[in-house]
Amino acid sequence: MIRTPAELYVKLISDFDLSEHILCDLHKPCNKSNGRRCKSVMTNPIIDFDEVKTEYQRGKSGNPKSSVDGFIYKNQLCCFVELKGWADFLTFHTNPDTLQTEIEKQADKYDLNKKLMDSMSICREVSENADIFKDVSIAFILVTDIDVDEDGTMELYSNLMDLAETSSDWEIICNRELKGKLLSLPSDISTYYIKCQKFDETLSKL
Repeated sequence: MIRTPAELYVKLISDFDLSEHILCDLHKPCNKSNGRRCKSVMTNPIIDFDEVKTEYQRGKSGNPKSSVDGFIYKNQLCCFVELKGWADFLTFHTNPDTLQTEIEKQADKYDLNKKLMDSMSICREVSENADIFKDVSIAFILVTDIDVDEDGTMELYSNLMDLAETSSDWEIICNRELKGKLLSLPSDISTYYIKCQKFDETLSKL
């Protein structure tokens, strides 16, 4: 019976014949085929959990499950990773009269709780252990590709601004709306909201 995060990771790779990736590969604008956007890329291996979901559901009937983008572990910690990019969105949505509403509507599409719950359900079935997460910790790492304010000013700006005009102002609104989605997750789940370039550093501190 699968009991540990490491065993689960190996089981997923084995059962679905997966290759390991790096985080950059899971974000389409940054994968190899589209050219790396950053001078330095992430190095930690990670499972593409969308591939897991696709193979898991092959031939199954019923409503399709949602899934997070990636799965990685560290010791007794299972990390579910979701990427949500804003850089391209802000490139193609430029009308200042409607942009805030468009950002809010885009963020409203994201059901992070369902993604996590469905992904955990898949893991339970694959591991054949309904209690696989009973004695391990769970982290949900929400990753974006724009700067993430970490000094507390984001809340100040988001409360004061009714109209935003600069790109940094729009990023503040994107961060506010996306980070707020983490509130839908169970309180016993550790959550992190980071810029993609901080992924390896964040994992090293868990």
